[in-house]
Amino acid sequence: KMQMITWVILPVLCVIAVAVYLYRKVKAAVKCFLPAYSLKRQRIFAGIISLLLIIPAVRIYGMWFIILLHFTVFLLLLDAVVFLIKKLKKQNQLTGLWNKIYRSGVIAILLTAVLIGYGRYNIFHVVRTEYNIQTQKNIREEGYRIVLLSDLHYGVSMNDNNLQDVVNRISAEQADIVVLDGDIVDENTTSEQMQSAFRILGQADSTYGVYYVYGNHDKNNYAAKPNYSAEKMEDTITQAGIQILEDETTVINQEIALIGRADRGGRNAKRKDISSLVKELNPEQEWIVLDHQPSEYKKAENTGCDMILSGHTHAGQIWPVGLFASLFHFDELNYGEQKQGNLDAIVTSGIAGWGYPIRTEKHSEYVVVNLIS
Repeated sequence: KMQMITWVILPVLCVIAVAVYLYRKVKAAVKCFLPAYSLKRQRIFAGIISLLLIIPAVRIYGMWFIILLHFTVFLLLLDAVVFLIKKLKKQNQLTGLWNKIYRSGVIAILLTAVLIGYGRYNIFHVVRTEYNIQTQKNIREEGYRIVLLSDLHYGVSMNDNNLQDVVNRISAEQADIVVLDGDIVDENTTSEQMQSAFRILGQADSTYGVYYVYGNHDKNNYAAKPNYSAEKMEDTITQAGIQILEDETTVINQEIALIGRADRGGRNAKRKDISSLVKELNPEQEWIVLDHQPSEYKKAENTGCDMILSGHTHAGQIWPVGLFASLFHFDELNYGEQKQGNLDAIVTSGIAGWGYPIRTEKHSEYVVVNLIS
């Protein structure tokens, strides 16, 4: 339900609001630069320009929608600045050259170009984020290093060479455990891309292996005609040497228990209660929950879990989704690290993004978690 609001209803409402606002802005610009035109001709001209801007944005999962959204935001910000200037100077409107610059929208165009350029760079530039988590459990003196990545959505912004470069960086971390925390592929990933993604990710070096939990996109939950079956995907993952944990647990070195969760958003998913997954575990071990969506923190804490690792949120990815997510608590944590009682929660922004090859909020990342005693 929340994803429907975030990715369908809100974009449609945005297109409608932007269309009305842009028409008014274009009409004002036409009046400023073509004062000799009749009011009727000005309206016709403004309508044509507005349609040329808006029609491509009806495809809400295209880049033009994102460009137009940011352009509109900058226009609104400039409107606010001009309003304040007029109030302070006690005048009705700007005059001369400044008025023409303001009406032309050139400032908003330049600001949009800069931000979109940054967003393109940001999604392709994968950074390393590190957290040090101290445990009260009795683990080995040198601790454990866990590498976490999620939300690759393979095919949006990475190809085989890009992904291989990231895997090489992960291998150089000398990790004990590598966690793939869901949405590695999605409904737009081809069968060939899916196979390539897991083949490459399976090559990541680690002491105790690579572990995988499903996200809400991995099993083609939003595709009418999936590019591959869930069975084919499972075979591909296991053949790559990656262990799937779907409401399953595994114990590493008798000190770490990984509790992999079935995604709560999967179609017809029968997600088990976490208490049933931990009842056979040794409470002296470090219990780490792998859950694609950051949820049920209180349940995890109450059952004695020590850490929960998630993705899913993309930390917003496209402004202002992250702002709305934080304000309205779409998820229990939008990004970063949080302590809840004895539970350490970490949410990664993801290694790429969904839908649009652009990030105007937060960076692409893989996460290194140093578990120390």
